Amino acid sequence: MVSTCKTIRNFRQFPMEAQRSADGAAQERERRLQTITKKRSSKAAKLSAHASQRLQRLLGDDTWADLRQLMQQERLTFRDLLQPPQGLRSPYAKLNKARKHKADAFLRSRDVRREAIAAIATDYHDSLTDVFTVDDNISTGFHLSNNLDKWLSLSPFHDHALPWGVFEPDDSQDPHRWEVFRPPFFGFNFGFTPVHNDNFVVDRIHTLNPSVGDVGISITMDNSDAGDFDYASGDAFSSIAFGFVPPTTGLVEVLIDAQCVEATHRLETEDEWGWSNSGTGQRNFLMLDVLHPNVAEPSYAEMSVFHEETDDDESFLQEKLTRGAHYFAQLFSAGPVPAGQSVVVCAGTRSFDISGTNDVSIDSTSDFRWFISSVEVRVSP
Repeated sequence: MVSTCKTIRNFRQFPMEAQRSADGAAQERERRLQTITKKRSSKAAKLSAHASQRLQRLLGDDTWADLRQLMQQERLTFRDLLQPPQGLRSPYAKLNKARKHKADAFLRSRDVRREAIAAIATDYHDSLTDVFTVDDNISTGFHLSNNLDKWLSLSPFHDHALPWGVFEPDDSQDPHRWEVFRPPFFGFNFGFTPVHNDNFVVDRIHTLNPSVGDVGISITMDNSDAGDFDYASGDAFSSIAFGFVPPTTGLVEVLIDAQCVEATHRLETEDEWGWSNSGTGQRNFLMLDVLHPNVAEPSYAEMSVFHEETDDDESFLQEKLTRGAHYFAQLFSAGPVPAGQSVVVCAGTRSFDISGTNDVSIDSTSDFRWFISSVEVRVSP
């Protein structure tokens, strides 16, 4: 299942030429994303079907049917054992362990090696990861205080802390001079693209307060009734936008100073069967997009990564970034813009989460929110 949500944008306050250019570029982004998404969805569905066919051939038609029936019966039995009043005192871990032992016993009774099933699942997860790849135009982000020398070397404005220091605009005629943009911003752009099969529900919440530079993404992937070889991905972005007039032709270079408001990876898994497994990944980026026909795609700086593979009941909570700390990204547009023509520059955040499961119920949530403190822009020398 795939449903591509169009991006929502507000560029009305920009010059008409910049509006037309930005709208055309944004529509081209949507067409390109729709093509990519359809390919991802088709490939993921084929991988799921192929893995299911391999499993069915390994087990044989009768064993496969008996196994699915036994699994359904055991889920209902396990649920009934937990109902009050007896279930209030029932040892959950012990009952769940006994349920999983029945899986091994069933496989042994049919002369099926657990390792052969695991190999099918491993091939599936590896292939699925290759399908849900992020764009190539990715660099790394930086924690500002741990990379202060690099920050100070990038711009003369960094001699003072931009939010608090005395700011003197660069009035020189250098065609590669920096310009600084800070809140309030008035333009914005955001979008969301989910891909998943019927057992998954994928959704998102955008945080977007452009006047204060507040951007965020929360992506949820929920699979409460897992089956054979399920898959999902959620791809979403939120960004502020402003106008920039390039003094000369060339690539647009930006320095994004972003303060971390929230950066959490959450995952809960529940093993529904004895040979189940899952792999879930979450990635967050700071992003640049210059909405001009010459710029092929956005550019990204990777900020936080999470990946877990498990076949058990587990709960993960990771927060790798420091709330309140400043981070920065140095990014370049994926194509040149012409001199003297106003263009729309977008700066914000993107999250791209993926999951592949085999009879594992998961609840995945990534929460990222950033305060865009400043965006420095120039045409790169």
